[in-house]
Amino acid sequence: MKDEAIIDLIYEKDELGLSKLADKYEKLLIHIAKSILGSRSRDIEECVNDTYLKIWNHIDRYDMERASLKTYLKVILRNTAINKLRDLSRREESEFPDDISEIAKYYIDNSQNVEGKVFSKENVKQLSNVISHLKETDKELVIRKYFYLQSSKDIAKATKMTVTAVDSRLSRLRTKMKKEFEKERY
Repeated sequence: MKDEAIIDLIYEKDELGLSKLADKYEKLLIHIAKSILGSRSRDIEECVNDTYLKIWNHIDRYDMERASLKTYLKVILRNTAINKLRDLSRREESEFPDDISEIAKYYIDNSQNVEGKVFSKENVKQLSNVISHLKETDKELVIRKYFYLQSSKDIAKATKMTVTAVDSRLSRLRTKMKKEFEKERY
């Protein structure tokens, strides 16, 4: 079934639309959730179901001209899985308050102050600009690795490259992007 037909069914609140959506995209959504949540099968299933619920409840927010249904679902699932991972981390921290990683000691939550929010928005704009100037293949590698959090092995498979080539290219891209980002900052 085509995406437009699925969307129409969901708009009409016909549960067949959700069924067809799951038939078409569930494997992809599970794969993305696994790349973020690891082997937590219960949490993966919950994230996929939450994604379906969000589509069902907010289909009116979806604009076919801005993104394909597949892309829209991937973004919702990714955000849902990342939020789930944060919640799990918080729960684990509260259960084991003495077990804090080195990274957590130095983490500053910029979302707690206005200045941090402004810098964060500026950084996002700058980073988006840097990424937009990359070649299409480089852009795809960066998005797959850092937005969809795919493993180098999965990226290599999808792009018909070797894992070594993917890692090497991403390393060079990080260096290049860092330089461009710094240039734009000043």
